[in-house]
Amino acid sequence: MMRDLVPASFRLLRAASRLGPGRLAALALLALLPVASALAQQAQPPCVGLVLGGGGARGSAHVGVLKVLERERIPVCRVAGTSMGSIVGGLYATGYTPAEMETLIETIDWADMFIDDPPRAGQPMRRKDADFRYLLDLEIGYTDGRVVLPVGIVQGQKLLLLLRRLTLSTWNVKDFDQLPIPFRAVAADIITGDKVVFEDGDLALAIRSSMSVPGAFAPVRIDNRLLVDGGMADNVPVDVVRKMGAQRMIVVDVGSPLHTEATLTNPLAIMDQMISALMAEKVRAQLATLTDQDVLIRPELGDITASEFNRGAEAIAIGEKAAEAALPQLRAMAVDEATYAAYRESQRQRSFDPGLVQFLDVIKVDSPSANRQVERAVAENLDKPFDVDEIEKDLGTAYGDGRFQQIDYRLTERNGEMGLEIIPVDKPWRAFGKLGFQLDDNFNGRNSYMVSAELTFNNINSLGAEWRTVGRLGRITGVLSEFYQPFGQTGEFYLKPSLELRNESLPLWANGNQLAEFRINRREVALEAGYTPEPEWRVSAQLMRGRDRADLLIGNPNDFTGGKEGYAGIDYNATWDTLDSINFPTQGTRVSVDLETYYDVMGADVEGNVARLTADWARAWGRYHLLLGARFSSALEDDNFFQTQGFLGGFLNLSGFDERALFGNQTALARAVLYRRTGNTSRLFSLPMYVGASLETGNAWFSKDLVDADDLILAGSLFIGFSTPLGPMFLAYGGNDDGESSWYLTFGSLLRPTVK
Repeated sequence: MMRDLVPASFRLLRAASRLGPGRLAALALLALLPVASALAQQAQPPCVGLVLGGGGARGSAHVGVLKVLERERIPVCRVAGTSMGSIVGGLYATGYTPAEMETLIETIDWADMFIDDPPRAGQPMRRKDADFRYLLDLEIGYTDGRVVLPVGIVQGQKLLLLLRRLTLSTWNVKDFDQLPIPFRAVAADIITGDKVVFEDGDLALAIRSSMSVPGAFAPVRIDNRLLVDGGMADNVPVDVVRKMGAQRMIVVDVGSPLHTEATLTNPLAIMDQMISALMAEKVRAQLATLTDQDVLIRPELGDITASEFNRGAEAIAIGEKAAEAALPQLRAMAVDEATYAAYRESQRQRSFDPGLVQFLDVIKVDSPSANRQVERAVAENLDKPFDVDEIEKDLGTAYGDGRFQQIDYRLTERNGEMGLEIIPVDKPWRAFGKLGFQLDDNFNGRNSYMVSAELTFNNINSLGAEWRTVGRLGRITGVLSEFYQPFGQTGEFYLKPSLELRNESLPLWANGNQLAEFRINRREVALEAGYTPEPEWRVSAQLMRGRDRADLLIGNPNDFTGGKEGYAGIDYNATWDTLDSINFPTQGTRVSVDLETYYDVMGADVEGNVARLTADWARAWGRYHLLLGARFSSALEDDNFFQTQGFLGGFLNLSGFDERALFGNQTALARAVLYRRTGNTSRLFSLPMYVGASLETGNAWFSKDLVDADDLILAGSLFIGFSTPLGPMFLAYGGNDDGESSWYLTFGSLLRPTVK
């Protein structure tokens, strides 16, 4: 081309030599323009557009493709992505290298990323209390006269904060053409079905919207549009990159293949096939527009599913292999080393130093108490250097209260000052319900169950009061209603009046034989006052007045008689709780100490003091977990009435005995439980199984003078446990040196707490 241009330019100059000097100079410049244009085009690499398709975890293969493009010096000038492709494409557009993204994918705790709540240890004590009511982790809301289910299994709280962290270097970029590499994210309007292409706005929110898989992630509302995963509208956005002006394109399709006929065995598979087929048709239409100048890469990802983020390293390697197979085509787009180095230097991630947080703006929600809660949570960040770890921890604390659907933040600038804008989003309901389930069966004709339903109204007043009512049916039947009123500067104080109507079955055993069974009818009113300044601990005192009536259901009325017993007293409690779970704990400690003092006042029939201690400590070493626990109760003056009794028996509570087979006003239990998690622990969605054994010792005595270490019963069990959607389930066999043994099938916590 240069050989053709230069002689033509000289011919023009010779023809112009007969003109005057001024005209000669002008014509000389005109003649040299084609040369300058050709040189500029030769210096500027061709514009290669990159299209990264959606595919969930399969999209990790995009990083492998990028590794090859970097190695082969392929200059990418435009990027667009859908779903996981928008994450990889967005990070590449902000300046991340493929190596940095590979490290991210392999080190992120994906299982934790898909759990919205902060770690249990940091949750408020009131939320920790709910663990002891055997509730399923599903809220069913009620608003405007109708029942409302969550619009996604995951709200995406942690995912949004992760995207916010990863895109901080571009916090003040609103036009995506001003990113180091111009970028587009593709989402879909779930109301209209329209494709939504983000070319400006909030980068983290745009990426989050693009990967809101319907049903799995809650949709994102932006500019009054409800947005979901862009795959339903355009899973491989070839047309978007072409519209951005790319001269050639590299297209990476990581979509899941259609199911075979043999796998279409249930309604869910049929529905998934229908959606996938519609997406595949749109993908084919996009790919049909590619030319011979474009490169299509389809990594052979085999059985890697869209949810297997734990196989990210494997997907990256497959993506790298697929790109290498396309090297003959890709190398036609390559530039020399110096040109590529200069090109990538201009696309490096920008430095980020926001300095001091000089103001905090909290976007108001309907509840004044919720506003104050968020403001208190983030207040410590004011007039301090911006610390992303600290702000994420503070937002997690506020989110852990359970009142919000999402809490986001943005860096913002106002009048030359840098600050933070905090954006809480209320849950779409003020009333919500939960269900609970508990089952115990010894395969020998003795079983019990309990079904519970809980209804909560929150933010009842400006101080954030909550009204909770629980109904139960089964071993315990009745209703408990309580009104929780926090107050104080940070809500650290509270008052809680309550009313309980409760009927509970109580069997009486001797030497392995059931002698009788009573139904205990309780009516109680109480007022609790407490102080809980930190999530880890609480102290409280509860005034209580009630009456128990025992009705004989089974047994000889000549040997066993019922009766009534009124009581009045105060229960002093101190609790420390840092356990990460009560189902299969791996770390933390929980200690609860009670002193119950009963007075012969207000018509009460009993008087005395009862001390109780419950302690559990957990640690994990890889797959192996150890839980150490102790339970003690003592009627200090050796009084015998229903409130002084402690109960033992059942799985992990002196295994071998039936549930609550031993009782007395003096009880002691110590246990060690060792369990191992089996299977692939890195899988995101799985049914964890545990194999374990326990060693237990303890007994119950009717008075202090009968307490004797020689009477301690040695017990143990072997069990298999499953963490199911209905809660922990155990199949166990236990025995003891008192000659008792039993099989157990039980739904309930490994801690086996009493129902409150």
